[in-house]
Amino acid sequence: MSTKKKLSGLDKTAILLYALGPELAAPLVRDLDDATLIRISQRMSELGKIDSDTLNNVLKEYMTRHNSEDPMFHASRQDVVELLRHAVDEQRGQLVLSNLDEPKKLTIWDKLTRMKPEMIKSYIEAEHPQTIALILGNIDTSVASRVIALLPEELQMTVVMRMSKIESVPKDLVQDIEETLEVELSGTEGQSGMSFDGMLNVVEILKKLEKEVSSPILQKLEEKDEGLFQQVDRLLLIFDDLIDLSDRDIQTILKHISSDDLVKALKGASDEIAERFFANMSSRAAEIMREDMEVMGAMKLADVEEAQMNVLKAVRKLDDEGQISLGGSEDMV
Repeated sequence: MSTKKKLSGLDKTAILLYALGPELAAPLVRDLDDATLIRISQRMSELGKIDSDTLNNVLKEYMTRHNSEDPMFHASRQDVVELLRHAVDEQRGQLVLSNLDEPKKLTIWDKLTRMKPEMIKSYIEAEHPQTIALILGNIDTSVASRVIALLPEELQMTVVMRMSKIESVPKDLVQDIEETLEVELSGTEGQSGMSFDGMLNVVEILKKLEKEVSSPILQKLEEKDEGLFQQVDRLLLIFDDLIDLSDRDIQTILKHISSDDLVKALKGASDEIAERFFANMSSRAAEIMREDMEVMGAMKLADVEEAQMNVLKAVRKLDDEGQISLGGSEDMV
């Protein structure tokens, strides 16, 4: 989180409590009602990186308590767990964490982001350029850029120009686009004949299962219907999901993947994910990788996807071996 984005009162509260630490923050939250505590805990778990400028602006008098060679700080779910452990009794803490852990309902934009760029292109290429610009402006920029690369050259410039001129969009228009896309996606069938929404439901169910339960199911699915397995397997873990891994897990991953694959994979990833990896390298290694990405120039979509798949294969292997955790939740102590 940086000062480029205007901070809300909830943002400032979450950053303040993180900066104070569990013991000092406990008295401030002990008398809050459950609903407020849930909102603050949710926001704390979403903070991610907090740069020094943001910390300084929110609470200057505490900067001396965070004197570090690394100006970046990290707030995670573990910080929430520690805060609740000091602030409230175990039963109340479990209540807050259970609400915190409830999966968020995927929006139409989340669903589009999880789709292959070729598939997104097939849905939107017949739309008016302004509609295409609005749709691509609402999904992850790394995905949107890949979709634009697939559009006809004469359409690429038109869409990019229209995207650059979008300032505000009527709420009714956005809602109409969302509803239309929802209808189209709900009727979409993959190679297996299963609707895209049905596919996402299967994926979400599998994610909630313990690994010892889900692994045999996936193995049998692969044996019975390889096409369906490949579609489900692809959605179970996408490159964007790596942003939620702990620093320790990312450091472990860095030891088991090639620099070549990582450079190519990050070339097509969002800035947020790239920074997660850079923050877990030495400053020199991060600088070299940034320079390599700059001089690399444009890359074929297929090359980026291949590199990302290589990284994800390594991630899955490390998870199977217990060296990292894709589940990643900590229990209350």
